[in-house]
Amino acid sequence: MPGDDEVIVGVHAVAEALAAGERVRKIIIASHRQHDKALAEIVAAAKRNKIEIAIEDERWFARFQNARHQHVAALLPAFRYADWRATRDALRKNESALVLALDHIEDPHNLGALVRNAECAGAQAVVIPERRGAGVTAAARRAAAGAASHLPIARVPNLVRALEDLKEDGHWVVGLATLPTAVPYTLADYLGKCTLVVGSEGKGLSRLVAERCDRLVRIPVLGRVASLNAASAGAVVLYEVVRQRSKTAATT
Repeated sequence: MPGDDEVIVGVHAVAEALAAGERVRKIIIASHRQHDKALAEIVAAAKRNKIEIAIEDERWFARFQNARHQHVAALLPAFRYADWRATRDALRKNESALVLALDHIEDPHNLGALVRNAECAGAQAVVIPERRGAGVTAAARRAAAGAASHLPIARVPNLVRALEDLKEDGHWVVGLATLPTAVPYTLADYLGKCTLVVGSEGKGLSRLVAERCDRLVRIPVLGRVASLNAASAGAVVLYEVVRQRSKTAATT
């Protein structure tokens, strides 16, 4: 594979990358699936966009033994992050902008799942730090199931500074935490401009990030396990945002 190109695998992830207009260099299909009707749309999209289609045997896909590759893959350049300044300008124009900020999420699968959750919940952007956290790798893109192609993801040098930028622009910043000062997540107000911050898998929110939050919220845990994982916790609160906004929209 040339240069810094990455491989994404799976029918859905490849189809979404093509639909989003990503710069796909090549589509790879296993020989026994080259005439499969389930891949007809992918093949047609590749031909329309003059993207090379390569046929490989099953051994080529053996490197992805832990991924649900479905014998189809796409070769594309490394992920292009959104420019933070341009993203911030676009968010300013949206009076109900929803942003997901991730405080040093280390597992690319969690990162991808959180991006997927955010896109499904109607968020306008995801913000991640440049250091001490996962980037949008091929593994993260697979977990995002195409969502990374549709949602701006900005990588910033300083997450605390980015949160301060958002607060200056009128965002209510809500951090997900297990601290005693956190209130049940259903009691927070997510209407208007809102940024939800999810912390790392083990340590949660860093001190400086927590201090920049307008409110800290927690998810009640009734079982023996201490907490939900980051992706599941993010999904719970993101859909509380959706619930509150949908309820308000229905009464206006």
